[in-house]
Amino acid sequence: MNTIFLIAFLLCLAGYVYHTVLHVFQHKGYRFAKSKPAHAILETMILVGYVAWGFMIFSDPVEISMSNYVALPLGLLVGLAGLAIIIVSAKTKKGFEEIHHLVTHGIYYKFRNPMYVGMILMHIGLPLAARSLLTLISAIIWVPLILVWKYMEEQDLEKKFGQAYAEYKKRTLF
Repeated sequence: MNTIFLIAFLLCLAGYVYHTVLHVFQHKGYRFAKSKPAHAILETMILVGYVAWGFMIFSDPVEISMSNYVALPLGLLVGLAGLAIIIVSAKTKKGFEEIHHLVTHGIYYKFRNPMYVGMILMHIGLPLAARSLLTLISAIIWVPLILVWKYMEEQDLEKKFGQAYAEYKKRTLF
């Protein structure tokens, strides 16, 4: 196994585990989980995790046996669509900070969790474009963690916004 790939995988895993643990603590109501130091660490871990994930893509020792003529355009289409969704989501919310009102306009008019949709698409598309098999397979770890974040976040939003969020859920996807 390629050492760079293995180190990158472990850094990415550390970022996702920290992110998940922080979500769990927030969901359970621990105040320190919403503190500035906890979020500063989270932002650092997210940055390190995604840089490491990029290294995984380009140092992956196992190549997908698919033509570049298929893998590259298909992967770029899916991966860049995911990135575009994340950017549009952040612009609609005006950043990544916690907000104190329900966002239901822009891309949030149709999707409750567009950033998570974008992340999932990136985790599938970009490794496919680079024909990076182990990085693509690692989505088996990342995607369920993203779904756990979504689940906890939606429960918290139901508590915070009550019936308004329940109605919003009925008319939106994911």
